[in-house]
Amino acid sequence: MKARQRLACFVAFVLLLTMTAFPAAAEDATLEDLGFHETGYPVVDQPVTLTVFGNRDQNQAEWKDVRMLNASAEKAGITFDWQEVPAQGFAEKKNLMFAGNDLPDVFLRCGFTVNEIIMYGVTSQQLIPLNDLIAQYAPNLSKIYEEHPEIRQALTAPDGQMYTIPHIDLSDTGKMGFKQWINKEWLEAVGKEVPTTLEELKDVLIAFRDGDPNGNGQADEIPLGIREPSSVYVLGGSFGLQSQMKDTYNIDENGQLHNWLCDDEFKEYLMFLNDLYEEGLLWVDYYKNDRAAWRSNLSNALFGVMYMPYSDVFLNVEDQYIGFEPLVGPHGDQLWVDATAGISSLGSFAISNTCKYPEIAIRWVDQFFTEEGAIEFCYGVEGETYYVDENGQPRFVDEILNAPEGFMTAMGKLNLVPGGDFPRLTTNLTDGVVASDLTKEVAAMLVPFLPETVVLKPAVSIEDMDMVNMISQDLTTYRDTAVTNFILGEWDFDMWEEYCATLEQIGIRELEAIYQRALDAAAE
Repeated sequence: MKARQRLACFVAFVLLLTMTAFPAAAEDATLEDLGFHETGYPVVDQPVTLTVFGNRDQNQAEWKDVRMLNASAEKAGITFDWQEVPAQGFAEKKNLMFAGNDLPDVFLRCGFTVNEIIMYGVTSQQLIPLNDLIAQYAPNLSKIYEEHPEIRQALTAPDGQMYTIPHIDLSDTGKMGFKQWINKEWLEAVGKEVPTTLEELKDVLIAFRDGDPNGNGQADEIPLGIREPSSVYVLGGSFGLQSQMKDTYNIDENGQLHNWLCDDEFKEYLMFLNDLYEEGLLWVDYYKNDRAAWRSNLSNALFGVMYMPYSDVFLNVEDQYIGFEPLVGPHGDQLWVDATAGISSLGSFAISNTCKYPEIAIRWVDQFFTEEGAIEFCYGVEGETYYVDENGQPRFVDEILNAPEGFMTAMGKLNLVPGGDFPRLTTNLTDGVVASDLTKEVAAMLVPFLPETVVLKPAVSIEDMDMVNMISQDLTTYRDTAVTNFILGEWDFDMWEEYCATLEQIGIRELEAIYQRALDAAAE
């Protein structure tokens, strides 16, 4: 019996020593116990574990095996318990976690929407506000928000708090979605120059239609390759139509919003597109949203003019295409309006209210918001996974570029770039991970023509949320139907007044007013 008592005392003594030597193992360990550093690395001297839930892209390795995640954790002195799940079933799993309040410490690549931020942040407070944490422990993010107040505004919820950290893309390629491309070989074949006006564009498209520029003796050329119904607005800048909030809004120098769906300029634009369609210049099946068919046409270089964010899906024919400046419209407008305001993904990172050490989590993620940290995350270790070329641009080594399993899979073992939505900074030095040199060149050509002010959709008040959802859904459904009917000639333009009256009945101006209030509140 005495022997058992001595053994029990010995075990208790060892446990006491362990808890004293490694306070991180204790449930009530403080930041001071952990040796927390507000600046520099490591973030903590004693081991600490954070659970992380997120969405794993199909090209990514298991997160425990991703090289740069492990490197960043080692640098910070943190152990992560990765709980990632694949895209299929992810949304349901996320919703169940919140419903059961069974939350991780950190959410990563969870794609929180504005509505979810309000629901889980403002309302249920299961996501914690980050304003004070960022101000005190995230100097890199703070600097970006100070220099780009429009980013902070887009992230601010109705209660004045920020609940998520985004992927911030300040590169030329990231400042816009679509870029515009024209087939230079076809131009040469039909003896035309790059168009500079809408009239010249139509003339070039007619030459593409009639001149057999691919030289195969067949009339298989598609002069203008607009991809789907939501992409028909891409030339709106030539009519003075902006794309503020990634929607059909203009904003003036006083910060006043206006939805232009009923404006004469938009009617004029639709008449232009209808003319192209009836002339056989616009891809006849654009309204079917058939991505597979569209990509097949592109991979065979059957488009004369088309719009794509990156050339990664047509690298096999990339050398046939060049970029060109926005076209001057009938009233002298020359804008490229598919702008992003520097935010690639709104809800990339968040911290739950069950996290004991949010200060540690925020310090970990802040390392990815410097150019140096972004290069390390995207490219790895210089001399091992990348080198710097004569222009100062990081480049992957051949072992990654030409990996037997494919470039994206090889990159998914190195970082979480495949699939996007990782909280980090992207600049002109790191956008080359996904942007080809030609894409970067085309983007730089369009940057001078972007609107001076770009805003994203703000978070509306809780009282307005249901109204916004209802009006937005009905408005989008009707808009898409009406616009398609006008372009295809199914509706005559004599129906314009009826179309506008229907938009008014749906609530186009009420929605405009709600967003205006939200923008004004976020700017205060």
